[in-house]
Parts: sequence; C-alpha cells; structure tokens
Amino acid sequence: MRTRVILDTDPGIDDALAILLLAASKEISLEAITVTHGNTSVDKCLANALRLKDFLGLQGVPVARGASEPLVKSLTVAEETHGDGGLGYAKLPDATSSPSPTNAIDTIIELVHKYPHEITILAIGPLTNIALAIHKDPSIIKLINRVVVMGGSVHYPGNMTPDSEYNVYCDPEAFDIVLRAGFDFTLVPLDVTYKCLFTKKHIEKLAGAKPEIIKFIDDSTRFYMEFHDEYQSIDGCAINDPLAAAILIRPELVTLKEYFMTIELKGEFTRAKTSVDFYNVYKKAPNAKVAMEVDVEAFMDFLIERVKTL
Repeated sequence: MRTRVILDTDPGIDDALAILLLAASKEISLEAITVTHGNTSVDKCLANALRLKDFLGLQGVPVARGASEPLVKSLTVAEETHGDGGLGYAKLPDATSSPSPTNAIDTIIELVHKYPHEITILAIGPLTNIALAIHKDPSIIKLINRVVVMGGSVHYPGNMTPDSEYNVYCDPEAFDIVLRAGFDFTLVPLDVTYKCLFTKKHIEKLAGAKPEIIKFIDDSTRFYMEFHDEYQSIDGCAINDPLAAAILIRPELVTLKEYFMTIELKGEFTRAKTSVDFYNVYKKAPNAKVAMEVDVEAFMDFLIERVKTL
C-alpha cells in the first residue's frame, strides 16, 4: 500500500530535491503540497511549488497556499541561502497550474478526514500550517498517522543561531504546538542531515538522468554549495529535506532514538533550541523519535538512483 503524504514545504533548494525524490517514488501517494513561509516569502514559495509541479508532471496534486508569517515572531527568510527566487541559479518556466482554491490549513484538515489514520505529514519547513490546522480542528490530531519533521538540532550547532536550526527558528511556537500535540512524531535534525553533503561528485553520478533534471539540480545546488563554502566552510551542501523524505520509503537509512523533547521559547541566547532528555531527568515518556545516525552513502545512492528515473 502506498503511503499517503501531505508535503508541507517552503521551496527552497533542498525542498525542491525532496519533491524530486517523492515524485520519483511509487511508494508515495502525494495527496497535496501545502506551502508556507520560510526559505523565502510564501508567495515565492508557492510559485516555486507550482513550477516544480509542472516540471515534474505532478498532475492531480493540489498545491495550496498557507501561512505568510509565523504565529508570534516576525517573518524570517533565507534568500542569502537559497537565492532571491528561492531555487538558487535554477530557472523554471512560469507555472501553468493554479493554486488550489482551498488554503493549506483547510486542505490538511479535509484530507485527514478523508483518509483517517492514513495521512503522513512530511513537514520540511516551519510548522505554522500544521499548528494552525490543529488550532482550527483539534480532532485531526488523533486521525493523522504520523508527522515527520525536518528540523532542530540535538548535538550539532544551529544553522540559524549557535543553538537553533532554521526551520524551528522561523516559528518556534508552532513547533512547540506540534510537538505537544501527541502525534507519532519523528524529527530529522541537523545531527544527521549535515552528514549528508551533496558535492560535485554527486552531480557527476547523475549521468544518465534527463538533461533537464541534471541542469536543475546542478543550477540549484551550485548556489547552495557557494553559500555553504562562504558561510560555513563546508565543501558541498547539506541536503536536509530529502533525507526526511527518504525515510518514508527507506526507514533503515537512519537510526531513531526515542526521547522526551522540549523546545526553548524564552532564552535570550537559546530561543528555538530543541533539547532531548538523554538521561530521563524529567521522568517523562518519550514524545519524539529522533534520527541520530544515518547511512550517508546508502542515502546518497538512493537519492541519485531515484532521481535518475524521473
């Protein structure tokens, strides 16, 4: 049986690679793409999602506009990381598809009720849409099969502040709401995604893929690599979001540990820091499955193998 997935996303270079992977995977039934603010404005993210839908021929997959700003804090975008348009140097034709007439929050609610206990939400941006859907219809909490989130960091330094990961930083209050909701909650943090560095050698391994796919990946990730080199002295780029997508199909790619997790909402220096109770100090039941180890080569091979089938 195919896994029914709602992808909540803010495309975004690595978000785009995750969409490519999902499009190439027959194990996934992509029920909707819901768009949020994050890597750039929600309008630019929506435009990118629609362009990618057309580029990949994802007919029948609704693309819904979601939240334009976080619940509490001011808007943050990362165009220095992803480019003014959000996709680096890559250029895709303007979309011929139109956004869904139903907004992202209502799309989530409607699909969860349509397919009770079957929907996995794969959230690879800020969690504003999910938090708003919970607020509007709390009954969905018990009807969602699973929530898989790319975000946070445990031991690894933050990529937004010294202690916070970007997606979580963009809307920490939304992350807190989703974390506390009681979902079957899986987190894919920087601890594993920053081990998965996409480099020029991986571009070379794409030989045999359609030329337009190679060009898109090369043009988008080249910008991403330049950012990682200049700001983080990293050779290559951390492709965070595709790993979260990959474990829906190949869960053995990561090792999950169950922890009680919290997020700091008030710290002057540690706001948006995600923490896990390694030693069970709080004596509370685990509320999160956290990816702590990854088979990097197996993941990279899997991603390249799948993308070459597009």
